[in-house]
Amino acid sequence: MLTLMIFVPISFVPKYRLFAKKSIVNVLISLPSLISAALLAVLVFFLPAILLSWLTDNNYLTKSFGIIVSVCGLFLFLISTIIVWLYLWSLFRKVIFLKLENKSISAGLAQYKLLLPISFLGKGIIKFFTNNGVVKVSVILFGIPMCAVLCLLIYDEFSNSMFVKPTQTELVGNYHISDVTVDNFSPSTFKNFKLKLNHDSTFELTPTPNIEVCSKGKYEVDYKFDDNEITFRCSTYITSAHIDRHYNYYRIEFIIGDPDSGESIFFEKDK
Repeated sequence: MLTLMIFVPISFVPKYRLFAKKSIVNVLISLPSLISAALLAVLVFFLPAILLSWLTDNNYLTKSFGIIVSVCGLFLFLISTIIVWLYLWSLFRKVIFLKLENKSISAGLAQYKLLLPISFLGKGIIKFFTNNGVVKVSVILFGIPMCAVLCLLIYDEFSNSMFVKPTQTELVGNYHISDVTVDNFSPSTFKNFKLKLNHDSTFELTPTPNIEVCSKGKYEVDYKFDDNEITFRCSTYITSAHIDRHYNYYRIEFIIGDPDSGESIFFEKDK
């Protein structure tokens, strides 16, 4: 509104008419260009955002890692929106200016480069940082520690998801057979066998071929011994199993017979 109030009266002066029109155009095309750039960025980031939400909701990614990826995605969204906005604004401005000057649009755009606004922005940012000592010091003092913290958060997230063993509380839940390396076990019967670990340290197991564990008993988690981290106690005997850790999920592995035989039955927690 302020632009119209200033430049509309000026446009009636022949000497400044073209200048006033260009000034009005610069302002009027800014918002439509920004809206267009934002909509385009939304379309580009929509599917990745839905995928990230699905992975987080289904526990393929932890909440903290999902937040880190979301913040990085939001930063990329803003940067891409600004770049596309500058490009659209520069392009529309060029076309309208050529029209106002009664010049050929096709000829005027012949030398127009797609990455000109991006190149201009990049050169401007580099020049600003190299010529401003305060900014360079600020980037060193704040940028490097922030990057270090971000790297530590990502490393911590991956290490927790890959190597940290689950606690007994985290193991509580319902399990199903996800994989079997025993020759005489048919995959079509996987759904018939269930394992349930309760909060009160009791378990329930569907009688399963090759697994010598009672249908009900007590379980205990102890990481002192590798490959025997969880113990199932029945009335007269004890059976141990291995907690097989993978990225953001784990399986309870019942090793069948000789450990060197490679025969196992894996129970994975329900999503």
